[in-house]
Amino acid sequence: MELYIGENIKRLRKQKGITQETLADHMHVSTAAVSKWERNETLPDISMVIPLASYFGVSTDEILGLDQTKNEETIQKYIRESERLASMGKAHEWFELIKKAYGEFPNDWRIVDLYMWQLNYDPNCEGPYGNEVHKEELYRLCERVLDECTVDKVRYSALSIIGGLYDLDGKKEKAIETAKRFPNYWMTEGEELEGCFFDNNEDWLKQVRRNIWDLTCLMYVKIRNTAHHDSAADSHETVKHLKKCVSLIEMVFDDGDYGFFHQDLSEVYMWIANRYVMVNDLEKAFDYYELSFKHAKAYDELPRFINHTSLLVKDVPFDMSKTNSSVDENMITLQINNLRSWGVWETVKDTPQMQNIITKYESFMGKKKDYSM
Repeated sequence: MELYIGENIKRLRKQKGITQETLADHMHVSTAAVSKWERNETLPDISMVIPLASYFGVSTDEILGLDQTKNEETIQKYIRESERLASMGKAHEWFELIKKAYGEFPNDWRIVDLYMWQLNYDPNCEGPYGNEVHKEELYRLCERVLDECTVDKVRYSALSIIGGLYDLDGKKEKAIETAKRFPNYWMTEGEELEGCFFDNNEDWLKQVRRNIWDLTCLMYVKIRNTAHHDSAADSHETVKHLKKCVSLIEMVFDDGDYGFFHQDLSEVYMWIANRYVMVNDLEKAFDYYELSFKHAKAYDELPRFINHTSLLVKDVPFDMSKTNSSVDENMITLQINNLRSWGVWETVKDTPQMQNIITKYESFMGKKKDYSM
């Protein structure tokens, strides 16, 4: 059980407006002893708990931080359940959980961080979206974080969200100004840790490989988005773009060691197949639909913990329970339902090749795994 005695003594001393020397005099100990208490280097003798509580006019539980310990245990339960619901795509349950957590702990920055993102992507809002529906509350929360919070991760969340709100409100200059408050790509946690470990080859290699995994994710998204948003590109150029996503993943991962990237391969092969339908090359389209469903099935069958074996990302771990999703269907279900909702379906649905592919994979449709079990 984690105790907060030193933090509480420091907080109560400052609230009372006294120095460490004054508290030391009243407790008949040295100033150095009080300093060590407040830095959590040592604990007060058990005989000091009642005198400290009496002096500050609080309960012994408050001195010992028992209420804080209980609160921390509850917060950790919320965070664990949040991760579980996120990985299973239980978006509405996740939203309600974080809403409840914020109601109980509106001053815990970890909960505030989760709550801001839930409002921003509220699953109950499908147009206007969460950032529009909750705009005023999000402005208030972000401004509060930037004024009061010292936790960098939460501050960056607030900057990201408020920058989006400025853009939503047509305040382009303020959005750009906010974006420039972020560090560049070379000043990330991963890059800084790589520098920290430079004198230890084993730790350095471990971090570099982690960084390669992360950068592969980033590069994939950038190339994919280029393919989707280049309005001047025809279907053949878009396919060329999308195949570069495949080339990237194939370059990093050896011998089918794709792990989480089975999902990305399933998506990109589906998009390539759709483009081939659009140019009436059905033979190639069916080949890529088959690949898409093959990787979707592989993704659904992944174990919770993955350790990569590929040269560039050797021993990089991945925990499937840490993934986020907005839907609770497994990948096979998502891909089959997506295909059936698109215009290309009308072209391929009655062909024997498509019917065979759907029949082959339909039995694997279902819900996401609960990786917390």
